Amino acid sequence: MKKRWKQLAIIVVALCSLVGSAQEIQPEPEFVDVFFQLDAGKLVSLERQTAAIQGKASGFIVMSMKASWELPGGKSPVRFRSDQSLDFVVRSAFATSNVDPSTFYLLHKLNSKKKTRELVMMVGHASPGSATMNTDPAQGSIPLTFARYGTSSLKMTTVPLPPGEYGLSRPYAQTVFCFGID
Repeated sequence: MKKRWKQLAIIVVALCSLVGSAQEIQPEPEFVDVFFQLDAGKLVSLERQTAAIQGKASGFIVMSMKASWELPGGKSPVRFRSDQSLDFVVRSAFATSNVDPSTFYLLHKLNSKKKTRELVMMVGHASPGSATMNTDPAQGSIPLTFARYGTSSLKMTTVPLPPGEYGLSRPYAQTVFCFGID
């Protein structure tokens, strides 16, 4: 009889450990390339915007030009504090590969205006004798620390960010996930 109770106790402990490990499943985004902030194990939605591409040129003999993505609204309704590092999660097709995720995901500080936010993608200058242009999509990006998260996602961690407007995206993707720091 004692032997049966011992076996029953072992089975109960094993089942409890299985239930406990099942509860530790990390929440992941449903769709690829959709960013969320990770707050105490819960996914918090970011502001999703589609950028409009704007180009401007000025000057007569010496020209200056700029191409940028403009996002509606001067400030994001999603706000975080400046005294904390932030964790973000994105489901990624590259989560299980050995590809460097910093080549696929970028964090940018956005230039805030009255009615829009702007991400400069290209600047150039031209004169009768020469012209220069810079179109580096990673220009001005903020470093992120990457780690695998769950089975199909990546976790990105920032240092505490100064106040301002920010956006997460893939290079050259017009969908930007925005947030602000106060």
